[in-house]
Amino acid sequence: MREVLWRVRRRLFGSGIMRGVEGAGHPRRALMLYSVHPFRFPDRAMHTHQNAWQSRELARALSERGYAVDVVDYHERRRGLLREGYDLVVDLHPRADPLYQGRLRPGARRIAYLTGSNPAVTNAAERERMRELQVRRGIAMRPRRQTPPLPPDVLERFDAVLLMGGASTRETYAAFRLPPCFPLVNNGLDGIEPTDPSRRDPGHFLYLGSWGQVHKGLDLLLELFGGEPELHLWVCGGFAHERDFVRAYRRELFGTPNIHRVGFADLRSQGFRELQSRCGTMILPSCAEGQCGTVTIALSFGMPCAVSRACGFDDEELLTLPDCRPETLRAVVRELARQSPAQLGTRACAALALMRRKYTPAHYARGVREALRTIL
Repeated sequence: MREVLWRVRRRLFGSGIMRGVEGAGHPRRALMLYSVHPFRFPDRAMHTHQNAWQSRELARALSERGYAVDVVDYHERRRGLLREGYDLVVDLHPRADPLYQGRLRPGARRIAYLTGSNPAVTNAAERERMRELQVRRGIAMRPRRQTPPLPPDVLERFDAVLLMGGASTRETYAAFRLPPCFPLVNNGLDGIEPTDPSRRDPGHFLYLGSWGQVHKGLDLLLELFGGEPELHLWVCGGFAHERDFVRAYRRELFGTPNIHRVGFADLRSQGFRELQSRCGTMILPSCAEGQCGTVTIALSFGMPCAVSRACGFDDEELLTLPDCRPETLRAVVRELARQSPAQLGTRACAALALMRRKYTPAHYARGVREALRTIL
């Protein structure tokens, strides 16, 4: 109930500021423009998006470097909330007229914390997906994930960039002259018991997305599996909140026996554990990401993944889709469905090994601390 009331207040007045979330009493002050919610409700941080835990871990790492940390939402515009004289700012989305203008001490350090691809590239990719949908189905939908562009002259004046993603993510910033850039991984989940590969069925596929279904490629998958009655697609994500999408794909979502709509799922629940255990592949033909967190969640369960290059991974253990054209997706899905148990088992073991080698929460925590040690 307390969280519900807080959400209502946030809609009316904004999230406000949380002061001294870590390092209270330290002589230097840092401001994080990220999200207040994980600090207001810390018990929820391990049960929501990875970025909730990551933001708290980033604050802990800043405290270890001698900073008392204040946090506001990245889109907060009430300058009066801030103290005077911050020594450091970590900004999720740099702007030409930042909230902290006039609130930094001389010589203060500024770090850009970028969790996505260049918004100009992302916005164009989503608009192209919308155009392709209209050509294929005669349907016009509004984009869901358009983001204000990053001013190059602003970002280039920062002291450093923490960038979540792989080579494909970095390439979207090719037009920028970035300051020193430190890569971070989008970690999976700790404490997950991996699924026995023998339980997985190569003919069952999992879509695990959040919002912006056309951006993520769910439209392409629904059209594909609507014509493959022997194969199964399990749909986990926020499609129900996109009414125009549901209207356009009502037949596939509600009238196709081999497409199973789930909606948002508690990823640590027994129900989700059982659901994912029958799937042979998590498939995500997204048009733009930083480094997609639902992929590392799938890896946490030992689930093989087939993803677009735009998902932000460079690892050979993942099947990278050559492109996201309908005919390409159909060919890839049919090939994956023909895997033998031994082939699927090999891919599942490789997925789990990759997670443990590169994408645990400890890898994120280590990457943040190594970057801050160099920057500060």
